[in-house]
Amino acid sequence: MSKNPFLGLGFKSAFTSFSLPVPSPSGINCADLPSGQYLDLSAKKSFSVGAQENTPRGVFVGDSGNKMFVTGEGGDGVDQYSLSTAWDPSTATFDKFLNLSQVPIAEDLFFSSDGTKVYVLDDFYDRVNMFNLTTPWDLASTNYNAQYFALGTNNSVLNPNGLTFSSDGVYMYVLSSYLRYMNRYTLSTPWDVTTAGSRQQSQFFSSQITSTGQSTGIAINNDGTRFVIIHAQGHEMEEYTFGTAYDVTGTVTHVGSLRLSASDIFPTGCCWGNNGQYFYAIGSSPDLVYRFETCSGGAYKILGRP
Repeated sequence: MSKNPFLGLGFKSAFTSFSLPVPSPSGINCADLPSGQYLDLSAKKSFSVGAQENTPRGVFVGDSGNKMFVTGEGGDGVDQYSLSTAWDPSTATFDKFLNLSQVPIAEDLFFSSDGTKVYVLDDFYDRVNMFNLTTPWDLASTNYNAQYFALGTNNSVLNPNGLTFSSDGVYMYVLSSYLRYMNRYTLSTPWDVTTAGSRQQSQFFSSQITSTGQSTGIAINNDGTRFVIIHAQGHEMEEYTFGTAYDVTGTVTHVGSLRLSASDIFPTGCCWGNNGQYFYAIGSSPDLVYRFETCSGGAYKILGRP
């Protein structure tokens, strides 16, 4: 393999050149992407959530791509949308709003794999709220009685604004931007935040995000080997690999950075969709959800270093 002497579109460092696969089923010609890049920033779909949220923070796409959910700091709740074309946010129609008075500053959100639980991260009380849904993926079916896990008030967990779970619901990850800590909690009962116990903690991303209090989002791949952080500082996403799956305190390698400023200058949240074929980002300048596509051989990969 040879080194690419050019930085490439949006990169902050040089990448190793390698052969990319043939065009993906969605039509992306992977060979035309900058060397080392799996994510096509030009193959995007978008949807404005400005009518519902003026400070959107989190996004989640579920129910086989037929539902999209958004949180915002100003809304105190969760917005639900139906997608007439699965996984395509440009076909979204607003359905309903789950008003959560007990969540004054709703940051990120996540759903259990079966859609029966929705988790909302609160930056006001510093806790993860869990709501049960009697009808999967339908916010109208919650009884509003939240159970929650308090993150504490020490400096390492203040200003929580990124939330995700392992694919089996055993690990919960909370990104706290005050001092730039990633926290991993082990749940003795999968998907039940009230059983959160031991914690791992690391500042591995502090060399890429240098300011405290940044709005951020996080997304992990299905096998726990790759992690993405999206943040308003620098309008970027950062990709990492874990030496040990799901382990934030072991060897963590920064793969690289990719700028999103051409789409949004204040990106705040993200999630994966359709087994890593799609990467979703949300931001508040403008108030849009974006869907980007990956190459057929690069599911759950943004940048191509091993």
